[in-house]
Amino acid sequence: MSVARNVRQSPAVLVIFASTLIAVMGVSLISPALPAVQDALNITESQASLLLSAFTLPGVVLTIPLGMLADRIGRKPILVPSLVLFGLCGSGIVFVESAIPISLGPVVLAEAFPVILALRAVQGAASSAIAMVTVTLIGDSFDGDTRRKLIGTNAAILAFGAAAYPLLGGALATIAWTVPFLCFGLGLVVAVPGLFVLSEPERKQVEDGEGLRAFLTGPTSLRPYAVLYAAILGIFVILYGAQLTAVPFLLDNTYRLSSLEIGLLLGIPAVAMGTTATQTDRILARVTSFQSIALGFVVYGVGMGIVATTQSVAVSGFGLLLFGFGQGFAEPITDTALNKLAPDEFRGSIMSVRTSVLRLGTTIGPPVCTVAALRVGYRHTLLAGGVLAGVVGLCWLAASYR
Repeated sequence: MSVARNVRQSPAVLVIFASTLIAVMGVSLISPALPAVQDALNITESQASLLLSAFTLPGVVLTIPLGMLADRIGRKPILVPSLVLFGLCGSGIVFVESAIPISLGPVVLAEAFPVILALRAVQGAASSAIAMVTVTLIGDSFDGDTRRKLIGTNAAILAFGAAAYPLLGGALATIAWTVPFLCFGLGLVVAVPGLFVLSEPERKQVEDGEGLRAFLTGPTSLRPYAVLYAAILGIFVILYGAQLTAVPFLLDNTYRLSSLEIGLLLGIPAVAMGTTATQTDRILARVTSFQSIALGFVVYGVGMGIVATTQSVAVSGFGLLLFGFGQGFAEPITDTALNKLAPDEFRGSIMSVRTSVLRLGTTIGPPVCTVAALRVGYRHTLLAGGVLAGVVGLCWLAASYR
């Protein structure tokens, strides 16, 4: 059995992987249920999309301070409480709904919507901390081939969750719109072993902010970081705005699919992404990190164009398959490149910027797509996004060969 495989089966790494599954649950589980939530709460499509934005927005502001704190006090004191908070606030939404008498109907539920959004916001802050610490722990604890393999495995596990959760969320939403939120209680389950099996990796200690400021203002070029952060922003605007918000509404409005059927289709790109993510070593043996990311944007563009122009559910599924391949070429490669660039003592801060930018993309993606769709429709919104992604990817790919 290989060293990497032994490492993947260690209790601490299993907790890290389980935490990744928890973090990705926050949006992909709820996305196919958005039409059901809209009907139950008597709200608009734009308001329903706030269930995603409220979850992702806190991470834009809070993740960087949490990353700096993780560099000072350690990773475990951030991860375990975040898992607990994620579970309590996520599952607490069910009790908000259950406190409303059925006879009062959707009007009162709509009045409870701000409370639900507040719980989603706290849950989202916890999720951002979880996502930041899991990748940081892998970078802290491993290097070389083992690090690349674990980041690829982590991305594949994330993709597995992204594939399974839409299906699960869509199925559970057919029972009641609140049932998917019960699953968030699993954060509490993962927190218990995390308390006992996680340990702090050896790393240089950061006593104050002077070292980080010296790094930022020193001779080290920050351009590779800026390029990777820009790529991460684009990746998650596409993922959360196009794939997880615009596509479900397009499938619902055009083909009148059920939440379960939408969940099945949204699982296609996640499977493709997970398959591609496991081949990170082979991809990087043939192209550079930046070329792989650029290729991902090109494939994104083609996939979005297909979904936007077809009148067939089957062809839409093929377009979503390309979404997943584009994600696999881009997302895990950015994490690998950032972990390789980051100095050990500042990895938490650097990866927290990654997570903050990621959350910015997931926050602005859904409202941008829904607002654009109100003006030109979901098809034209996806087509415009596909053209933009393809052009950016082609220009970036051409520049990388100069």
